[in-house]
Amino acid sequence: MNISIDGNIIDYTLEKEKNSYEIIESISLWLKKNYIIIKSIKIDEKEYNYDDKILLSELSIDSINKIEVFTLTIREYKYNQLLIIQKYFEDLISLLNSNNKDDILKFLKTYERIKPDMEEVIDKIYKSENQGFIETVASKKELAESDYENLKFFTENIFFVIGERKREIVNPETEIEKEKKYFDAFLPEIEIISVLLQTGKQSEAFEKIIKFVDFAKKLSRLLSYYNMGLGKIEPEEISKYNKLLNDLGEALKRGDSVLIGDILEYELSPIIEQFFNIMLSEKQQEK
Repeated sequence: MNISIDGNIIDYTLEKEKNSYEIIESISLWLKKNYIIIKSIKIDEKEYNYDDKILLSELSIDSINKIEVFTLTIREYKYNQLLIIQKYFEDLISLLNSNNKDDILKFLKTYERIKPDMEEVIDKIYKSENQGFIETVASKKELAESDYENLKFFTENIFFVIGERKREIVNPETEIEKEKKYFDAFLPEIEIISVLLQTGKQSEAFEKIIKFVDFAKKLSRLLSYYNMGLGKIEPEEISKYNKLLNDLGEALKRGDSVLIGDILEYELSPIIEQFFNIMLSEKQQEK
């Protein structure tokens, strides 16, 4: 049996695999360590989806002559997700400009097909058991004039975010440099957040926290893209960083001002500084 990845024959030793799914799953796990995912599969010239677990499990290795695996880097995959989202909202804008209410409502009901991409590559805030903005509008029997304006405003924001996400994927090194400058300028703000919270200035404190959280989420994405390319930051350190962000979220929910300040100043700030030192020192060495 010949197995190839993107046209290159690989030396694959069978262990306990009994069917095509077990082989492909083993290959997938190996690829993910290198930030690569399976795009499509051919088995004896017939195309299969990677998600077809039942169908692939029915194909015994004894009946297979050739398995072809085609891949994408995770960066390519996420960029493609952005293009799918962009196309959806471009089509929505065209419909809004046509002013055909029935077609608009019908189109909004197809939002479910891109919602997983929205949740994954735009922001997790779109992942909710409750209805989001698009679903809410789609559930109406008739659109009001305000719905048109709100849909256009929402779409403009999505286009803005798509542009930002594309820049992160295409040129993470440049974005990392920008984030370092932002972080250095924001450090004095971090040091006074806990003081603001403890002195009753919640509004001013939370304004600064929101800015920090936006920065921290972008940095989390950039860390992943950086590791896909130059990759010198240990995955365990990135996991620790993401856990600290979750801990910060929990502290915010509880209104624990002391813990919020401690996490920001004594835990997140040092690890962020460490990340920048690694990423930017390597860039200097390349020069």
